[in-house]
Amino acid sequence: MWVRRTPRGIRAWTSGLNEASMRFPKTTSLGIRPPSLPHLNLVSISSVASTACTVAFWVLTVGAVLIPSAVLALKLFGTPVVTAGTGEEAIVIPLPWAYVLLVAVAAFAYLATSALIFRLLLRIVATLRVGDPFHPLNVRRLHQIGAAFASVTLGVWVGQFLVARFVRGAMSPPSLFDLITPSFAVVIIVVIAEVFREGARLRRESELTI
Repeated sequence: MWVRRTPRGIRAWTSGLNEASMRFPKTTSLGIRPPSLPHLNLVSISSVASTACTVAFWVLTVGAVLIPSAVLALKLFGTPVVTAGTGEEAIVIPLPWAYVLLVAVAAFAYLATSALIFRLLLRIVATLRVGDPFHPLNVRRLHQIGAAFASVTLGVWVGQFLVARFVRGAMSPPSLFDLITPSFAVVIIVVIAEVFREGARLRRESELTI
């Protein structure tokens, strides 16, 4: 019986060749380096969220003062009008004081409520930055955010309905389907508030146990 033996050098060379053929080329050997992604942690995300909420709060607060003032100044020093219809059938209607006040109040309510939402979010982010997200006050703040968001959505819908009803041709009347997505958003906020309530309860029980 004949046994064929392969020299050690050839055997090592063939095994190295097989390993090299099975090994995929690295990107660094081709001169290609994958982009390095920024390292994000909870502190950096909360810092960005805090900055965004602060900027949005001040923008909305300034807008809540300037926009209604501009509407009133336009009525005092000019003649604001609404164009109903299009083409040759368009009708230009001067806005009476009742409509001007309605627009000013609606703009103030919308912007001020939106600013309140971001103010509450800013306080929630502040508890997140100190490592206490399940603070008992956050439950009430989330409920307030849900109520404010529902008020803004319903107010915009009612305002569009009234304008479409009394100023024909100014805009199309809103549909009930426009309230579906905001309603889901309010439900999600309420659910998150209940999750925070349960987290606050568990934290309080753990503190009493310790």
